[in-house]
Amino acid sequence: MFHLPLILCDNGPIMAIDVNPNIERIQPYIPGKPIEDVQRELGLSRVIKLASNENNIGLPASVQSELSTKISELFLYPDGAVFKLRQVLADRYQLEGSQLIFGNGSDELLLLIALAFLGPDKEALVSEGTFSEYAFSAHVVNAPIKTIPLNDLTYDLNAFALAITPLTRVIFLCNPNNPTGTIFSSSALESFMQKVPANVLVVLDEAYFEFAVGSTAPDGSVYPDGRTLISRYDNLIVLRTFSKMWSLAGCRLGYGMASPAIIEALNKARQPFNINRFAQEAALLMLEQTSWTTEVRSLVDSEKARLMEELSALGLLPIKSYANFIFIDIGQSASKLFEQLLKKGVIIRAMDGFGFPQAIRVTVGLPDENDAFITALKEVL
Repeated sequence: MFHLPLILCDNGPIMAIDVNPNIERIQPYIPGKPIEDVQRELGLSRVIKLASNENNIGLPASVQSELSTKISELFLYPDGAVFKLRQVLADRYQLEGSQLIFGNGSDELLLLIALAFLGPDKEALVSEGTFSEYAFSAHVVNAPIKTIPLNDLTYDLNAFALAITPLTRVIFLCNPNNPTGTIFSSSALESFMQKVPANVLVVLDEAYFEFAVGSTAPDGSVYPDGRTLISRYDNLIVLRTFSKMWSLAGCRLGYGMASPAIIEALNKARQPFNINRFAQEAALLMLEQTSWTTEVRSLVDSEKARLMEELSALGLLPIKSYANFIFIDIGQSASKLFEQLLKKGVIIRAMDGFGFPQAIRVTVGLPDENDAFITALKEVL
């Protein structure tokens, strides 16, 4: 058997094969620490995870029961066209099936967008203090990246418009923004889209859409529904996911809505059978839960308000959030607080990697989980 020669050094193994410089520069995404790791490492029986913005309510018992009957079919390849789910979402959003694409999480769709529309001479615009997978996808295809500062922890769409150059090909927007939870309004988005050249693709990531829809933005206008703009802007793609509101983070299923031409281009870069059979079945079953989003939103909103009060009473600075998490300025080392809470069995997310060394992000969990977080926080502050 042939083995690649390795040279060992203090920093670990080095391959004799050259790695593309753009890949060398990538900082891999570090997900929230798994519950199992913390239990094993610290010997804790109960660990609460409030780090990854999952919906801790979990799946309804009826959905779990129905999914158990699908296990016997897992030896079969999934439907590569995702026909049933495509039709359900097309009817739900009044779209054509050709206007939808599905990904192994929204992450895969971001990578497909980069593969289809970016390159060494095609620039991406991203915001600082936002989801790192936008820059990651651009780095993979060696595309130049221009970073736009946040304005009061919110996307600055005016600055984005001014930053567009003849090299710009893709603009990544996140609304609500992860990790700050802030939003820009429908009027701001409409004004921005009118300034974007037709040959520049705008990627509107609405992963937390269901938690924000119907809200009023700080400027007084409503939170936008990007789907309603697709018919007027052929250079817009809207991304959503089943990982957050729909409790299917473990299935990895995201989808994009855009013009048929954009979807066709992305499908050329997509791997066949990228959406597994179990994920497709789970999404269909969850969409049948007609009161699900209302019930989850009600719980999250009430618990979020309670957490905001508790955090403010501790002298911290939580930011008004339109998602299922809260961004908190703690005025001290976020990584240190993360380690202290970890020892008490509470996993939160330190924001060092997002450029906020004195801030944390906390998922709005179930009432008893939120109680445990506040109790632990009071003990370590």
